[in-house]
Amino acid sequence: MSPNSGISTVEMSEKGNIDDRNNSCVQSTKQADFDTAIAATGYGKFHILLYMALVPVSWASTIDTANMSVIFPAAECDLGLTMFHKGILNAAVYFGMVSSGLIWGYLADVKGRKSIIIYGFLADGICNILLGFSQNFWMLFFFKCIIGCIISGPYASVMSYYSEFYSTKSRTRITLIVGLTITAGAVVNMALAWLVIPQKWSIVLWDGYFVYNSWRMFLSMCSVPTLIGVFCLSFFPESPKFLMSQGRKDEAMKVLRKIYRINTGQPEENYPISELVDEREVTKSTDLPLSDSKPGEKTFREGLLQMKPIFFKPHICRLLLMVTLQFCSMLGLNTIRLWQPQIFAILENFDPIKYNINDHEPAFCEILDAATNLAKNTSMIGGDVEPKNCSEVVISESMYIDSMIVSATSIVSLSLASVLVNLLGHKNLLYICYTLCAVSLISMTWSTNAILTLALTCLYVGVMNTTLNIVIGAAVILFPTSLRTMAVSLEMIMGRIGSLIGNVVFPVLLQYGCMTPIFTIACFPLFGIVLAFFIPKEKRKTKNVESGS
Repeated sequence: MSPNSGISTVEMSEKGNIDDRNNSCVQSTKQADFDTAIAATGYGKFHILLYMALVPVSWASTIDTANMSVIFPAAECDLGLTMFHKGILNAAVYFGMVSSGLIWGYLADVKGRKSIIIYGFLADGICNILLGFSQNFWMLFFFKCIIGCIISGPYASVMSYYSEFYSTKSRTRITLIVGLTITAGAVVNMALAWLVIPQKWSIVLWDGYFVYNSWRMFLSMCSVPTLIGVFCLSFFPESPKFLMSQGRKDEAMKVLRKIYRINTGQPEENYPISELVDEREVTKSTDLPLSDSKPGEKTFREGLLQMKPIFFKPHICRLLLMVTLQFCSMLGLNTIRLWQPQIFAILENFDPIKYNINDHEPAFCEILDAATNLAKNTSMIGGDVEPKNCSEVVISESMYIDSMIVSATSIVSLSLASVLVNLLGHKNLLYICYTLCAVSLISMTWSTNAILTLALTCLYVGVMNTTLNIVIGAAVILFPTSLRTMAVSLEMIMGRIGSLIGNVVFPVLLQYGCMTPIFTIACFPLFGIVLAFFIPKEKRKTKNVESGS
């Protein structure tokens, strides 16, 4: 037995800490790196409570991108919304995300994860409350752009913050869990809409100049999960990994001891680590100043230097491939996903007799074409246009239930993909997913059955959502550690640009007939099949490839 192990045995017998297996490998005289220190805290109540606090805020980004799409059937007559207006409102949040994405990443590395999460989500919640008081198209557009600018920061920080309370080997599983939780926000969004929007609640003031009805109340209530999460997270500490990266070892030690006490129920003095390494030295950044020494300029300069290699060979070709794939995936996914509630409302309210269709069951595109021809009586431009022939849309519960089913499909498909990616690899799985998406979307145009249309929509949205995460996972493998974060960030920026373009262009193409936008969108997964051919074969050294999923 070595001298070190002998010391550990004495300490365990004196304190009765038989369950603490970390004492045998960590000594008070030896500095511990982050992985060793966080492993010594164990897993328990702290991690469970942190996850529960993160759940409501993790829904925020999904709710923010989708809540506008579910109000259109109820709001189109109130606000005089044309199909083009709806596309602009769907795209507004992505415009905000694109304009602020890189800035938030820089701030998170300088100011810390927790502060970005707390203040970012707080601002998001307040803006959602104000969004509900919007009285016209331009107010909705303004607040959705602001919300997009705000949400991209805390959204990106949530994953980093939670994973930094775990050791490196545990982060694959944690990333998947948080990813599934974020996806579940779409179900929460639809469930809340189902409970609130069909109600006849309405407050009218000043002779109708101010109206606060059920769909506006729904927009304000979208802030509730976020604000609850902010309140809960205010009781949790900053990420110990971030504190160590800033050289704030004493603060990090206090956090680690607190986690140890909550997880094990033992006094903080029993925590087996007494000293932490200076991670600035480990990362060869010994000259990085502390937070009170103007770190911003230096961090920004170092960030630019770290970004530089990704824009040159051999990384530039892979970067172009990955961002183009993500552009295809997110354009294809978010265009159909955000227009799906409006499409379902059109299908639910379609009356064949009104259009003299008595001899056959109308197909999907036949119904959309008829609805689009009616909508041509409205102007394509202007925020205060009163549509001609606008009648109140009957909002049935089935529209929301069907939308919840579509949203839930993404959770199932992501769970399945996390298993299949290790068996098939990212490249082969992309072939399968893009093919299924193209086939299901094209088949939808001839669907004459509501159940079949729902099934095809579920298949398309669920599988297309999976491709988005597979592409991120592929980037994690293809790029070295120092470039992965930047590669994924650029992927998401291009993907959001695709989402923006898709939602603006979709209603324009719809004026030329249903087949035009459907087949145009179907071209993107087909193009994705071609691009996937150029993804390098994976060197299957590790099994945690779904870490980016």
